[in-house]
Amino acid sequence: METHVGVETTVPFYSSMGSHDWQRLGYPSREVARFWDTRSCGVACLRMAYGYLGPATNDSPARITEELLRLGAYSEAKGWKHLGLAHHARLRGLAAHLVSASRPDELWLAATTPGVLIVSVGSSFDIESCSGHLAVVVGFAESGDIVLHRPSGQSPSEGFNLRVHPDTFWEHFSGRGIHISQPEKGGGGGLCRTGLQTS
Repeated sequence: METHVGVETTVPFYSSMGSHDWQRLGYPSREVARFWDTRSCGVACLRMAYGYLGPATNDSPARITEELLRLGAYSEAKGWKHLGLAHHARLRGLAAHLVSASRPDELWLAATTPGVLIVSVGSSFDIESCSGHLAVVVGFAESGDIVLHRPSGQSPSEGFNLRVHPDTFWEHFSGRGIHISQPEKGGGGGLCRTGLQTS
């Protein structure tokens, strides 16, 4: 069995699907939850980051969605805005930086820096697309595969530890992401010093 190399693999997995358990997840109705089933990848990725970085909260995905909407972090035309997601993380007391990675070494650097890396990928790895969906990088297999938590609106468990061949990943990766971490003592922001974009 191949091991994960260089990335913390205890990041929890959350689906973007909520209609199967809409009441517990805080939605006012099944219909509202169904609306967000295919639109909540940003919320699911934030929940994964918050669940890993702590402190633990009881915030439901519905509540996080409401907070993001108040921040203007989502539009039907463009989906989740990276700046809005990063702003929400900062409001939680975390550090959040926008990341640009056009080469494998840049992706490795961003993913192995302590914290959680959310990446923008195509809505499906089976069609030609490099944006429209968000996922969390949770590991690199010895074979070179990139391991993702890719939240799905089709099944609550689909997308957990999804292994993606590097060629497939780079064909569907927009080159953009969000790195969320505990705030660095004394300031500074390690990603800035490496030349990765921050905002």
